[in-house]
Amino acid sequence: MRIIFIHGLGDTTQVFDELAPLLPGEHVFVDLWKSLGNARRRHLNIIDFCKELIVQYNIEQRDVIVGHSLGGWIAYHMKQVQPNRIIQIGSATQLDKFKFPIRNRKIIYAFARSGVLFSSTAKSYLLKKYRREATKSYYTQALDNLASGNCNCVVNQLRLIFDEVDISVNVEPDLRIHARRDNIVWYPNEDFEEVPGDHFCLTTHPKEVATAIGSFLEDS
Repeated sequence: MRIIFIHGLGDTTQVFDELAPLLPGEHVFVDLWKSLGNARRRHLNIIDFCKELIVQYNIEQRDVIVGHSLGGWIAYHMKQVQPNRIIQIGSATQLDKFKFPIRNRKIIYAFARSGVLFSSTAKSYLLKKYRREATKSYYTQALDNLASGNCNCVVNQLRLIFDEVDISVNVEPDLRIHARRDNIVWYPNEDFEEVPGDHFCLTTHPKEVATAIGSFLEDS
């Protein structure tokens, strides 16, 4: 069994540094910055991207997908393509669970491409709204990555969230892990494994997150 880790928007594979050593099996880390690339992909589709990841990382049905935030959203759609067991951490299966200050995707993409969306002014506003001192450094780093990263790749990441797909996704995560104090993604309406912390619970409370995942793996 391999565990495939997928990080969130603006983040890197380092977000799993505290959690991964506590989990069994072989570990594979998906780097969205590399996998999405810097080309402008106007017709990017999350389902097609999941198919790309399956080929790129040779993901088999027996592999377990662990996704944080955007990574969990990707894992959810990947299960529609291939019936892997998937675990979401601080993620969602409904678009309206993502707390984003703007909802018009055309404006989001235009602002991201121009640099306005993650400018110093926008960053100050977002940090003021964050109000989670224990993990503000992780959030700040993700914002800095989005501000300094290739604008096309940033838009490509955003497209995975906001661009609609033309099929009905009829699968469910095998395990949802969430902290109620998450102020980036609302906690699920469905049953979930509650852990302490906030959106970055996997960095501040890795043992609790690992325990939930370990119990699932033992029972499945």
